Amino acid sequence: MKNFNLQKMISIAATNMKSELQHQLIDHPSETGTDREEIIRSFLRKYLPRRFDISTGFVFDSEGQVSKQMDIIIADSDTSPIFESSGKKRFYPCESVVAVGQIKSSLTSEAKLVNALENLESAKKLDRSANGRSIESVTGVPLDNTNNYLHQIFSFLIVTGRAISRKNIHECILSYITEVDANLWPNVMLALDNYLLTFCCQDGICPNPMHAEGIALQAQTKEIDVLMKFYLLLGRSIEAIGTSKLPYWEYLMDVTKWDAEVIHSTRDHPPQLLKNLPGFKSSV
Repeated sequence: MKNFNLQKMISIAATNMKSELQHQLIDHPSETGTDREEIIRSFLRKYLPRRFDISTGFVFDSEGQVSKQMDIIIADSDTSPIFESSGKKRFYPCESVVAVGQIKSSLTSEAKLVNALENLESAKKLDRSANGRSIESVTGVPLDNTNNYLHQIFSFLIVTGRAISRKNIHECILSYITEVDANLWPNVMLALDNYLLTFCCQDGICPNPMHAEGIALQAQTKEIDVLMKFYLLLGRSIEAIGTSKLPYWEYLMDVTKWDAEVIHSTRDHPPQLLKNLPGFKSSV
């Protein structure tokens, strides 16, 4: 096809994504925080690969530690069983979760920013290693979310309305991360129609905090759409983050304990197979 132009198609897709999300987020009297979160989740379901389950709920690890509630949880549906409480709250094993996000209608103070980031931190600090039993599905190496950025849950914050100014946001983020271990830092903050904040490494702009040499602040311009930049960073990251097909029944060791009375022949040691005992007839 001589008229095929990939860059033009991507540009059109970016414009459509932005206009679609803007239209859905238009304020109206009945809109609630829950409505706004579901709009973002629906948007991500439409544009991210179908193998990812996108929902809301809590993340937990094999030690029984549970995160605060996440507005968005993105999990690998191939490795993720979902536990649901009687109140319809969903719980995801952290080994299968690749990203978590928080949605804010506005974020105009450092205190509110810190609160949102601490919420995300509660998921990132969970132990994805499962005490060494959690093996990454593709590479076969143990998950290590303390030291390996490709084993860490990707975290993001989206602000749909008023946000801390570009002049002040980098100072707020720097103030926060100087008090927190790098493996717990947020990967991306997106203020719609305003700016995107992430990190920069030796190779350029990247959301990897472990190799970060500085903070990157991209303003919304006519030439650069920060929503599309966010989409690309998120999409590339969730495809790269390792997950584990940990046998999740190991989480339920207490449940799987038995105190049943075992009845078998005591004439032999070890006992014979039941099918070999006198009186049993083969149906063959």
